[in-house]
Amino acid sequence: MADFSFNKLNLKNVDVTTAGNGTLPPGRHICKVSDATLKDTRAGGKMIELQFNEIDGKGGIRNWLNVMVPSSEKATQIGREQLKGLLVWGGHEDPDNIGKHGVGSIKGLVVGVRVVTDTYVKDGLEREGSKVNGFLDPATINPDFKRPMTERDFGPDRDEELDDPIPF
Repeated sequence: MADFSFNKLNLKNVDVTTAGNGTLPPGRHICKVSDATLKDTRAGGKMIELQFNEIDGKGGIRNWLNVMVPSSEKATQIGREQLKGLLVWGGHEDPDNIGKHGVGSIKGLVVGVRVVTDTYVKDGLEREGSKVNGFLDPATINPDFKRPMTERDFGPDRDEELDDPIPF
């Protein structure tokens, strides 16, 4: 890479990012979970790293939910309550048994995300950004919201039978 030349830069085989136009501003947004990964924390616990992208392409935001904090039962409880909110409001098929389905089953959920202003210090300077403050039913943001259908809606585990005749 030492002999890089911008004049020879070719982006033919590079995909366009789907992360949106930047970090979501404070407010309530309807977002799709585009990535969910279980990770180790520095304190020996476990967290889920989540990437949310606003469904209209207005931006995205990353969030981390602690699901096991060895030194704090309260922090573990708070993280699990947040996870349950994400699963319930995101329409997960079995929010009580996420362990059975795996972290990957979070990807694709569409949920209301409450974003608030966040003040933090970086490089010795106080800065302002955004952070996720909670999850909610997308219909409270947009009453016309219709949850997208997924393969779960058509799978063999459906509870209801189709009773309409096939029009041949």
